[in-house]
Amino acid sequence: MQRGKKILTWLLLGIVGLAAFTWASIEFTSRSEFCNTCHYMEPFYLAWKNSSHSNVDCIVCHYPPGILSTFEGKVKGLEQLFKYATQSYRRSKPWAEIPDASCLREGCHETRLLEGKVKFKEEITFDHKPHLTELRRGKKLRCTSCHSQIVQGEHITVTSSTCFLCHFKGLDSEAQPSCTHCHEAPVQTPERSVSYDHTQVVERNIDCHKCHGKMVVGDGAVPMENCEDCHFQRDRLAYYNDTDFIHNKHITEHKVECERCHLRIQHKSVSRSHDVKPDCHSCHPDYHQAQEMLFLGTGGRDVADTPNPMFASGLNCQACHVFHQNLGSFQPAGETFTAGAASCEPCHGAGYGGLLAAWSDSTQKRLNLVGRDIRQVEKELARVDSTTESGKKALEVLENARFNYQLVEYGKSVHNITYSDKLLLAARQDLQKALDGAGSKYRLAAYPWSNQVVPSECANCHSRIEETRVEVFEGLQFDHGRHIAQDSLTCRNCHSNMRRHGEMVMPRETCIACHHREENIGGVNCAPCHRTQESIYAGTALEAGLPDMMSAGGVECSGCHLDQQGQVARPTGKNCATCHDESYAAMLEEWQKSTGELMAQLGALLERARAAGLTAQSNSAMSRAVQIQKLFNTDGSRGAHNYQLADQLLGTAVEGLRLALPAG
Repeated sequence: MQRGKKILTWLLLGIVGLAAFTWASIEFTSRSEFCNTCHYMEPFYLAWKNSSHSNVDCIVCHYPPGILSTFEGKVKGLEQLFKYATQSYRRSKPWAEIPDASCLREGCHETRLLEGKVKFKEEITFDHKPHLTELRRGKKLRCTSCHSQIVQGEHITVTSSTCFLCHFKGLDSEAQPSCTHCHEAPVQTPERSVSYDHTQVVERNIDCHKCHGKMVVGDGAVPMENCEDCHFQRDRLAYYNDTDFIHNKHITEHKVECERCHLRIQHKSVSRSHDVKPDCHSCHPDYHQAQEMLFLGTGGRDVADTPNPMFASGLNCQACHVFHQNLGSFQPAGETFTAGAASCEPCHGAGYGGLLAAWSDSTQKRLNLVGRDIRQVEKELARVDSTTESGKKALEVLENARFNYQLVEYGKSVHNITYSDKLLLAARQDLQKALDGAGSKYRLAAYPWSNQVVPSECANCHSRIEETRVEVFEGLQFDHGRHIAQDSLTCRNCHSNMRRHGEMVMPRETCIACHHREENIGGVNCAPCHRTQESIYAGTALEAGLPDMMSAGGVECSGCHLDQQGQVARPTGKNCATCHDESYAAMLEEWQKSTGELMAQLGALLERARAAGLTAQSNSAMSRAVQIQKLFNTDGSRGAHNYQLADQLLGTAVEGLRLALPAG
């Protein structure tokens, strides 16, 4: 009896101990650290530890939810442990699969299918629902079809190359899905800055491939030797051409990374590579090498590479030279044209063709100057002994100058205006260097652009802006050359691309703050900026020939516009009283009141005239009235600069319009 109790006690202790050992084993083997005890698992463990899932134990993902799945997993774990102990993994690698149920379980990603489109990468959207609930190219996908682990050091991350393989395999450029299916069109907004605003491209529904060309590299083929990496049985290789069977086995039933079988497909701009010509030479002889070199901004002698910004943005020759005339309805076929304004304006807006013409014209003038000097240097060096070291060097430098000149001449500067300028300037410098090296006393005349200050990357398009004067505010002229060269301003001091390309952001007050500084106003000539006011004061506006009395008496602008502290100010009646008696203050107010009334009458009559159908083109009185209204609106003094002229011109305009308008 006593012996039976002891046996029962030991049996119970054994059961409890076994249960405790089993529980402890289950608990210990459920920890992620246990996986790392097998050295085969070390890279996978380290990738998991540094991933976004590092707070989730391995078994949570690798086994489906439920007690039966956990039990099944433990059995498989023992099987894997046995293989490790018997070194069976020398003949094959450990293989693990993650079922969709693990990812979509409660507390993890159970709402992923309901969330709609999500941001995958910058400017790329992705929708889980169609990928997991619908057949994609006839195949049933799993979570791990995209969230694979073929990238060293990453764990359960999306592999972009898998996306490219599925979306572009077997599709040519014309059959590719719309780029905007994944990418939002790069449109400039206050919150978003882009290198090129595609607003006009979107509005005209221009196909992305029109400019960017082919965006796919590789065909995703499956070499048979890739099958032999895993399969040694010849009967299995018989299924090589049965793609439905193979994809069902490898993707739907089992998790095999696509790139284990397929060669990679890259999704990138082929145009951004140096193969920018769209295979034109497959039909035509390759006569466009000079144009290609200019566009790429390479090949010049002793000139730094300067790629065209369009090349850097992934555009190629067809963007400008394959042009569809019917822009309202993009045509599937096109013709090859010599690029011109019609090629530029659909993307860059009306008026860009004028910029193209300015480039061609100014470059031709520079080519003429450099060509003239090349001929002169050739004459000078003809007298040099070419057998001497200095003579050989001089001829070599001359050849460099001739090469850079011809690169621009034959390559056409419009393909890269900034690089063309650098090439011609380098050619001019080499010509003088060749003369100096040969001991010639001949000096080349300085070129107008030899000391040009390039304001910023804006010069890539707005070449020679320093030669341009524009009206920035009504009646105020701006000289780019003076401000760039003398004041060292950059384009960004005045312009911005944040909301609209080249928008003028410097207010009038900022200009005044500089030009009306104390050191600038003593004896300064106001006329270059205030042309309208000066013409009214001098009486030359609209060829009136009626100068203000003070202008005729030699009184300058500063006589009225400088206050007692020497600061520029808008004068009042008090300014008049400093030179005249007190009655002049009231007289100025009377002049401005009378002029203001005439301007109001003229404005009302112009409104009536427009309502009656009168235009400046059809009626001389209307045309004259519009000119006079604009003149005095721009002037802004309400008769103070020349009351007699204002009274005469405004009065004549009012009377002329009254006679031109129908009665009533």
